[in-house]
Amino acid sequence: MNIKESSRILVLDPIHGAEVIAEELKELGKEAGIFNPYQTFKKSLTKNAAHASQQTFLKDLDCDLVIAPVHLNPNFEIVKQALKNNIPFMSHHEAVKEIAAIKNLFADIKAIEVTGTVGKTSVCELICQLLKNKNVLSHTSSSTRFKSAGEEIRFPRLSGTPASVLKVMSIASEKNLKPDIAVFEISLGLTGIGDVGVITSLKEDYRIAGGTKEASAVKKASLKNYEDRDKSIVVHPGLSDVNVGGNTYGDRDKNLWLYGGGNKVTFNRLRTINGDFISGEMAFKPFDSYIGGEYYRKSLEAAFCTVLSLGIPPEEVNTEDISAVEGRMKLEKIKGRFLVDNSNSGTKLKFLDEITEDARRISEKMILIVGEESQYVCECVSEEELKRVVENRASDFVEIIIVGEEFQDKIEGENVFFSAGLDAALEKAVNDSEEGFVIISNVKTWR
Repeated sequence: MNIKESSRILVLDPIHGAEVIAEELKELGKEAGIFNPYQTFKKSLTKNAAHASQQTFLKDLDCDLVIAPVHLNPNFEIVKQALKNNIPFMSHHEAVKEIAAIKNLFADIKAIEVTGTVGKTSVCELICQLLKNKNVLSHTSSSTRFKSAGEEIRFPRLSGTPASVLKVMSIASEKNLKPDIAVFEISLGLTGIGDVGVITSLKEDYRIAGGTKEASAVKKASLKNYEDRDKSIVVHPGLSDVNVGGNTYGDRDKNLWLYGGGNKVTFNRLRTINGDFISGEMAFKPFDSYIGGEYYRKSLEAAFCTVLSLGIPPEEVNTEDISAVEGRMKLEKIKGRFLVDNSNSGTKLKFLDEITEDARRISEKMILIVGEESQYVCECVSEEELKRVVENRASDFVEIIIVGEEFQDKIEGENVFFSAGLDAALEKAVNDSEEGFVIISNVKTWR
């Protein structure tokens, strides 16, 4: 069952985009109900509210199709009831793909979508830097904006849920923007809207859907959303011989790599969406304002591979103004101190070992800022993780500042301090240090 064949559709989870999808369904002439499985909040969005109230939608689940996010817990009563009634399900990812196709949202626009455990925002931002001379619409957890040669237009901030693709394209249409290329960061898998799809990483895996699924398995399964695309490419470092739906996927970017001290990119028989196989070499101006060479090497390889896969001639790719991404292991100077800025929505405490060892090459005198600004993130930093950091790494730092009031007085240490927010923690770190110190900022927050 698909959207075209359905007349009455129930969309689950308004927290993660159900309202946007339901609005689109209404424009397509469908009757759409919205249900919040977390708080049993429900409402109806239809052509005729009197004809199809929320009660009739939910009574005996009177609908043809249920659209649910891939992370939804299957033990929710609404899910079990729909399965019992043999109502077909579609994911938010699949719904976005079908709606985009029905509305022809990407006519004359080359689309890129990026998913993965870590590196999504960095890869998206690096892609945009490489496409400096194009009209680019980009949506990441960092920002949503349209850039052309003469202007930059910023949109309201939106999440990485698949439905944001539809919202971003709607805003672009209202503003009469004409992008050549659209770049989207997508949570938990590829929708299939892209000419090029990217899976940045499957490491640092975690469980979703009430602990019933691995996030990596969901991302791999999303490759099937590209099976009906004649001219599309999926870039996925490290996914050797992944089999989904009878199709085997290898490392599509194994034909591209960086070498020569990190300032040259070589590609050998790299396939493009035009059906060509290209080979060659490009020099790019290296940037040194970062920590974590392996992280940026992989991100740059994925970004270069993606841009070249679009069929953009190598000579049109920007190789002069590439820089580290804000909040992604970026090295900055602040009042004579070195700031390693890795505070973002996807940061994990597991990254600290690599960051600390790289930072130690700058100075042995270091201050660590960790924790979370909980109002901005979904996946939380656990108290137990922070305790292990203090127990195992306290001696590496002059002091450790933990962000988040919920951790106050729960973690002990002679050099441990607490701060309600990231800005206040950074101010304290500067005040408590001298020129030449390294401040590592590794807080989970939405940036």
